Amino acid sequence: MKQNIYGEPYAGDSKFVALCRCLQSIYRVEINQKIRGYVGKDRVYYFGNYIEDGEHSGANFLEDYIFEYAKFRVDNRRKYETIESDRLFNNLLSSQPMAFNLFCPLRKMVECCPDVATDAIRTALPMYRIAKVTDVDLEFIPSNYKELTGDKSAMDAIIRFEDDHGKSCFIAIETKYSENLGTNEASTKDRAIDVIKELQCFNAEVEQRINSEDVKLTQIYRNFLLSEAYGRSVDAESYSLILAPAIHPSTEREVQSLCVELRDDFKRKVHSLSLESFVDGLLSKCPEGYKQTFEKFKDRYLNFGKASNIL
Repeated sequence: MKQNIYGEPYAGDSKFVALCRCLQSIYRVEINQKIRGYVGKDRVYYFGNYIEDGEHSGANFLEDYIFEYAKFRVDNRRKYETIESDRLFNNLLSSQPMAFNLFCPLRKMVECCPDVATDAIRTALPMYRIAKVTDVDLEFIPSNYKELTGDKSAMDAIIRFEDDHGKSCFIAIETKYSENLGTNEASTKDRAIDVIKELQCFNAEVEQRINSEDVKLTQIYRNFLLSEAYGRSVDAESYSLILAPAIHPSTEREVQSLCVELRDDFKRKVHSLSLESFVDGLLSKCPEGYKQTFEKFKDRYLNFGKASNIL
């Protein structure tokens, strides 16, 4: 992508990340927002996915009520929460505001018309036995995370529901856009191994494989352990879901790296699904006003053909 109204390319981008960055640059042009410079080590760069003054304009959000909720979460941020204001308001490429744009409408739908929300979410997530959705939240970290795993990685979103037996359940959701799931390992390996022993969800030899570093406790492991430990603490059945674009290059590999280490009865608790499939499922059942929002979401984040025409 040449340096023009869409900004300058970043030399370190893979082909996939460049496509995502370009698509968000197109969106910035469509909503008539100026590029904010990114201060690098050697100079100021003008990547097209950064905007300025998003804290006041709300330009990173598809609807005003999503912007209002984002401001509420920042203004009422707890000490242990990891919501980053600049990333949320001014980085169009970030998966954090993307999660707000996707799940705030569902949160509102659950509050306004819970039966309709349940039908839409059940259609979008047919692998779960959802009888009644009770809550949708974002950037969720259990307040007792220190007692659980000691890891305060946030669930990008959490959907709480009752299954067809009346059992309390939840889906801990990780949303990815241009990013990989992450290679940063758990800071307290000993605590993680203790949790693995308590949960008994991994194959017997995994502790040795962790100690020998054949298995690294990367983000996907940390997220799964927190989800399982939290589920046990609140007596709820826990599931882990990763949502990413269908063409995301690493999601399936990262999910498989976890599942291969799990006992068979825990493998069923981990799923990945394309954002396209999830949004299409919602569109097939949600009311008209929400359809407009999800159509805007698809065009902004998943219409990669627009970017291919420019790169």
